[in-house]
Amino acid sequence: MTDILIIGAGVAGMAAAEHLSAAGYSPRLVDNAARPGGRCATRRIAADRDADWFDYGAQYFTVRDDGFRALVDADLKAGRLARWSPAIASAEQVAGTWLLTPSPDDRERLIGPRGLNVWVRERLAAGGFDIATERRVERAVADQNGWRIDYSNGEHDRADVVIFTPPAVQTAALLGPRAADIPALADAGAALAACHSVVVRAPALPERQAIFFKSGRLSWVADNTHKAGRDGDRHLWTLHADAEFSDAHVDTPTAELADELIAEFAAATAQRAADMEIVRTHRWRYARPGRGAPDADDLCWTHTAAGLAIAGDWLAGGRVEGAWLSGRDAARHLIAAYALG
Repeated sequence: MTDILIIGAGVAGMAAAEHLSAAGYSPRLVDNAARPGGRCATRRIAADRDADWFDYGAQYFTVRDDGFRALVDADLKAGRLARWSPAIASAEQVAGTWLLTPSPDDRERLIGPRGLNVWVRERLAAGGFDIATERRVERAVADQNGWRIDYSNGEHDRADVVIFTPPAVQTAALLGPRAADIPALADAGAALAACHSVVVRAPALPERQAIFFKSGRLSWVADNTHKAGRDGDRHLWTLHADAEFSDAHVDTPTAELADELIAEFAAATAQRAADMEIVRTHRWRYARPGRGAPDADDLCWTHTAAGLAIAGDWLAGGRVEGAWLSGRDAARHLIAAYALG
């Protein structure tokens, strides 16, 4: 039976693995991180399973597709997902003064009860997949026997088919000269934009738990403690810088920018930056759709005769649902080509 290796164990890799498994195949996954999840990234402040947690990548997701709806409904029933209904505001600086106004909507927002990373890991665990983490791929080269995978530790692997789910620029690097012939990678370096992320412990804001920023350095802030359904005077807030600021400082460590982002959050919410404590900083070099992102309607790119598929949120509009749709469609193309269904 065709041996399929999935590079990347985020949402796109998860979706591809689940659909291939449902067709009777046992795909393998490798990821260079310590745990699966990709940009569904969650951390606890202590090793205790019940410790406070925060999402510092994707904050929530929404649903439009009927197939994804079925998965979400099943996970809501199983307790792997929950609905989050924050009081949302918008922030805008006008004539040097921050204006914070309510911005309610009736959108359904999905979160993991213990973080979005836990949601991805629980689904992968339920599938019983063979996942090798902390496994960095250096290159993937096609030959007469399929694909040769070279790892950074000097080890090698082989597969008949490879599904690439990392960001575009990383996928292009892994494929080397072959990437020049792939339209989806034509502008790989600009397919995704950066995002600086800072998590702070700060006072709770009883009248708002999430803020969209219309101006300034920030784009979004969210109260993770509210997501977790917990109380307390001090909450864990995730601050995401906007794309323009992040790209302008893409090579600057986030820790060096944290004070600027915290000061803006404090000013917009009429708080004191001195009352805020940094918990974590992270630079997402590839986070949002950039100016070179492919047409989101394509969802994925496959060359089944070459045993090659490329998937990821950057091919499908940048959302969590887009990552799932991209992985699903990549799997569907392979299932059709190799008669796995």
